[in-house]
Amino acid sequence: MSEKTASVEEMEGVAEVHRFGVGPPRLLIEVPHGATERAHFDAIASLLESPLPSRLEQFFFVNTDFAAPEIAFRVASLLSSSRKRAHERGVVVVRALVPRTFVDLNRSIDPGAAAGMTPGLPPYITAPADRELLSGLHRRYSEGVTALYSEVCGAGGLAVTLHTYSPRSVEVGVDADIVTSLRAAYRPATYSQWAVRPPVDFITKDSEGRDLSPPGLVAALHEAYARIGVESGENATYHLHPATAGYAFAARFPGQVLCAEFRRDLAGAPWRPFSPGVVGARKVAELAAPLAAELAERI
Repeated sequence: MSEKTASVEEMEGVAEVHRFGVGPPRLLIEVPHGATERAHFDAIASLLESPLPSRLEQFFFVNTDFAAPEIAFRVASLLSSSRKRAHERGVVVVRALVPRTFVDLNRSIDPGAAAGMTPGLPPYITAPADRELLSGLHRRYSEGVTALYSEVCGAGGLAVTLHTYSPRSVEVGVDADIVTSLRAAYRPATYSQWAVRPPVDFITKDSEGRDLSPPGLVAALHEAYARIGVESGENATYHLHPATAGYAFAARFPGQVLCAEFRRDLAGAPWRPFSPGVVGARKVAELAAPLAAELAERI
C-alpha cells in the first residue's frame, strides 16, 4: 500500500502510476521490479501455458525487489508533503506489476542482449503464445515509462530508478532448475562464501567509466547515509549495463537519472529469501529519509 497520493492511474495492466503533490512533476521514481506480492506472481502465472519449474514462486521471492515500492512511496510522500512549497514539487512513482520471474521490464528481451545478466525472457518460458504475451507486456511498459521520462526529465526534472537486492551476490544460472540451484546456493556453508553487498549502492557509471548520474548527488548521499550509520557504495556491485532500460534512460538524459540499490535485509522485518517477508515501516522510513532530503535540494 502506498503513502497518500493525489491520484493513481493504471498503465494498461502493467503498472500503477502514482502522482504525489499537485504541481508539475519534478521527480520520477521508477520501480521496474515493483511486482513484489504473491498476487502479482499468481496473476501472470495463471495466464501462461509453459510448463513452469516446480516451486517457481520461491525464485520469485528471492529475486523480486522486496520493499522497493514502499521506499519509493515514502520518498515521494516526504517530498510532496513536508515542505512549504510542496505544491510545486510534483512526484510520480511508477510501480511495475509484472514479475521479473516471467519477463524483466528493465531488460532488453532481444536474444543475447543481456549477456552476463539474468535474461529478459527466461528460457523456461517456452510456449510461443507466452512469449508473445510477455513481449507485449514488456512493450506496453516500455512505451508508458518512456513517456513518463519524457514528461519529467524532458522538462528538466530528475529520475531515480529504485531497486532492492539480496544481501549477497548469489550467482546461479536462470533455467528450468533455478529453484534447485538457488536452494543449494543458499545453504549456509555455500551462502557464506558469496560476496556481501553494501547496504546501499549507487549505480552511476557505464562500462566505459562515464558517470551519467546527477552531478554532486551521489557524494551528498554518501555523506547523508554515513550520518545515520549506513554504508553506501558506488558501482560496487555492477555498472550500468547497456541491456538495461536504466542505462538507456540515463544515457538519454545524462546528469538527470540515478540508479539506487538498497539491501533487502535492511528493510525487512525480517526479509526471507524463499517466502513472503514483512516490510518494516520504520526501516523503510530510515532508508528513505536521506534520499528524500538530498533530492529535495535539487527539485
